[in-house]
Amino acid sequence: MTTATPHPYDITVESAGPARKRVNITVPTEAVASKLQDSMGMLRTQTAIPGFRKGKVPAHIIEKRFGESLRTEARNEIVSDAWKNAIEEFELRPLGEPEPVGDPEEVVLEEGKPLSFALEVEVMPEFELPAFDDIKLTRPMVEVNDEHIDEEIERQKIRNGTLQEVEGKAAEGDFVIGPAVVHLNSKEEPFYTTEQTRLTVPAKDAGGEILGLFIDDLGKILTGAGVGDEIVINTDGPEEHELEEVRGAKVEVTFNVIQAVKINPIEDDELVALFGLENADMLKEQVKLALEQRRDQDQAAVLRQQATAEIANRVEMELPEKTSAMQADRDLQRLRTQLQSSGKMSMEEVEAEVAKVRAGSADESQKRLKSFFILTKLAEHFHVTVNEMEVNARISELAMQNGKRPEEMRNTLAKQGQLQQIQAVVREEKAADQLVAACTITEMPVKEWQAKQDGGAVKKTTKKKTTKKKTAKKTATKKKTTKKTTKKSSSKS
Repeated sequence: MTTATPHPYDITVESAGPARKRVNITVPTEAVASKLQDSMGMLRTQTAIPGFRKGKVPAHIIEKRFGESLRTEARNEIVSDAWKNAIEEFELRPLGEPEPVGDPEEVVLEEGKPLSFALEVEVMPEFELPAFDDIKLTRPMVEVNDEHIDEEIERQKIRNGTLQEVEGKAAEGDFVIGPAVVHLNSKEEPFYTTEQTRLTVPAKDAGGEILGLFIDDLGKILTGAGVGDEIVINTDGPEEHELEEVRGAKVEVTFNVIQAVKINPIEDDELVALFGLENADMLKEQVKLALEQRRDQDQAAVLRQQATAEIANRVEMELPEKTSAMQADRDLQRLRTQLQSSGKMSMEEVEAEVAKVRAGSADESQKRLKSFFILTKLAEHFHVTVNEMEVNARISELAMQNGKRPEEMRNTLAKQGQLQQIQAVVREEKAADQLVAACTITEMPVKEWQAKQDGGAVKKTTKKKTTKKKTAKKTATKKKTTKKTTKKSSSKS
């Protein structure tokens, strides 16, 4: 057993609400003086001032020139060090960065006086896992048939198709391309701009994603759009958005169509050649194997969801009153990684699903958060570990599903900040699999299982959104909702 290194701080921890702790820290006078002396000594050795040799500048001159910034920096270092010691001493499990209690500017480091301050932070809830050996699960059974194979081949022909300019108006499945600007709460300064974004035109009665926002009637808005159109969408920022500035804000997205394209599916023989096979029969056999593997993965995912949901029903825990921006981002990154791992969705379809979840209710977000805590606890209970080989294997699967080399996929995931999430998802899946193994599983035909799921489905209400289309030429004032389209000569990029 190792003994923690003694520290000079007087630290107490108390509850500050559900899954939230207040950490009170007092730094004694001697520790304050020692820190200031050390900081002053280091600054003197590094400071060069005309008229004095380096390291020989008098203390009173250092104090006059750098005293305030020196004390601020020393204070920040003390706060950081004390916080690290508080985590270790009280075994805190913070979900994000600590927040100062009161005005941080009032926490001033003064020689001859102790320093007292308080921090608050959301932490992992404390709860006990219930017994789970009596949990009953249902595995939906499905046989891969010719219809499934033909549908997947058609999907692959589209996925690997070529782009062609659309003459006239965009229709379902087409893409419209152009710059976009986002304004929040009618502020003149744009919150976000992009020179080019590509939107998929959904079915006319379906919703879709634009810049991470799910718009219920995007299909209606984009169907019939053409080059030269300016489309303005007004909506409310999701309360569960990762960016706190967007939460609950009045969001206006202005999108200008400068190009419209559609996908021409490749022919059967081209797909056979693309997969490096000899004939269509071999292609069907390969697709069947891939679909059976995906089915097995889907069945495993369904069992994990059932088992985790049952544990959630049996567990009472205090959840954080507010989901921090960091936790919301982590939640959506986990979902993004899970969807990509399924192999059933293109990157655009994944982002549309993530946007839909982002626009969901606070209750749904809390359920996902509860599942995250349960899976974390299960991973500890089963002593689950994840090695580099398992992470690389998952990256290779993703690369194959997206038609990329493993190194290219790794770089893509790194840019998206998802590498760490890959490890987390693998760990959670392994923990959930251990839970499933301890449960009793019965099998049911997939249609019967799906009917049971649909029977229990609850329709969710959505927020009303206003939209408008107008000409690409901006008007002096843009307050009223209007709808007008103007044809332009071919100004395509």
